[in-house]
Amino acid sequence: MLDQLTLSGRELLVFVILAGVFATVLYLLETLLFSRRRKSAARMEQDARFLALQVELAEVRTRLELLEAKPPVESSFDTQAVTYAEAMRLAREGVSASDLAGRLGISRSEAELIIALRHADS
Repeated sequence: MLDQLTLSGRELLVFVILAGVFATVLYLLETLLFSRRRKSAARMEQDARFLALQVELAEVRTRLELLEAKPPVESSFDTQAVTYAEAMRLAREGVSASDLAGRLGISRSEAELIIALRHADS
């Protein structure tokens, strides 16, 4: 069957041109599909990084809320330690129990106890 097939120069040229066009179209389609896959993979990677950052941000917010609720001992945010230090300073200055309670917003009995502790340390 192939021995009966004869192509003229013109037919051969058209065949080569069509084969080249077909190969070019096939190459362009493959390139287009590959670039879409690559963009899709890059997008998925970005989404994963974004999700990881959201999780990390949520953890940081939780830690911050815990620190605000109960700051570490000896921290400047530890209002009890600051109040106690201020109470001891005022007691050393000789402030009365009622003045101490009024200034620091503590009960009078707490203020009397602080003054008694101060006198016991002296």
